[in-house]
Amino acid sequence: MSKKKKQDAPVVLSQQELMPSVLGVIDDKEKSNFIVLALFVLLIIFIIALPSITSYINGEKKISFTPSADGNKKPNDPTISHETIYYDFKDDLEVPIEGLVIKNFNILRKEFSFDIVNENEVKNYLSTHAIYLELYDNEQTLLQRVKFPTENINRGGSLSYQFDLNVPTADISKIVIEEKKVSDYPSVNLNKESDGTYLMVCSKGNETITYQFDKEAKLYYIMNVVNYSSSVDNYNVLLTEYRQMSSKYNGLEGVTSNISEVATGFTSTTTLSLEKIDFTNKTVKNTLTNKAYYGKGTEGKVVYFELSAMNYQCS
Repeated sequence: MSKKKKQDAPVVLSQQELMPSVLGVIDDKEKSNFIVLALFVLLIIFIIALPSITSYINGEKKISFTPSADGNKKPNDPTISHETIYYDFKDDLEVPIEGLVIKNFNILRKEFSFDIVNENEVKNYLSTHAIYLELYDNEQTLLQRVKFPTENINRGGSLSYQFDLNVPTADISKIVIEEKKVSDYPSVNLNKESDGTYLMVCSKGNETITYQFDKEAKLYYIMNVVNYSSSVDNYNVLLTEYRQMSSKYNGLEGVTSNISEVATGFTSTTTLSLEKIDFTNKTVKNTLTNKAYYGKGTEGKVVYFELSAMNYQCS
């Protein structure tokens, strides 16, 4: 008797949804902790900066994240923003500038005087740094600015300096003494000539200096005119001094100087063609000692700012 063939089992299709198979679990705990830590750090930074941000929103001050001098930066690092210090003007005021001390401030009639003492600084500090003294009133409004002399002072030595005040003595309330760089000088509008060049004229007392700038507003020519009346004290001494100076000037290439004398006085006229003059040359530097003389390519804002601080009226 033959056996029946075993029939294949029927295929049954399930109606249940397919479920994904789990091959492994990735632990994201470390990443989550990092995100929480980062948010916590940002929260701390926000809390620290909140007073500055509030002041900025209220218009009280500009917001700044410049590093302070308390960190690893050196005090003369250009990335450090310095705060202007206003000293109350008084006779016993002493202002330190590096190894220099400025003291013995005094006003006699219309003359302001002070002493510069080199306690522990290099000899040529004043000749290599532009130091300014500024006078302010109670509202911190600038009254007058004066550039320090550039004479060398040996360690332990001192120098007395005086200048004429052009503001009422009673208005002087505060003093600022600090170094300024060319980047600190404000821009100035020069008088444009018909040929596209520029002109600036500065005057003080008997002296009138004309500065000529090229089309790129770079200095290239100076004319200095000084007039003295024959009625001034020591007229003959002044005339002799200017004649001697004129003789020295004419020995330099690019410089022309002459004296014109009439019955009423004399006029000294000196011209400097700056493209022919090397102010780094020791002979030139020792001869052209007038602080109002600048080298070729000097910016107009430098001439204006520094001569104004030497009590010239420039326009």
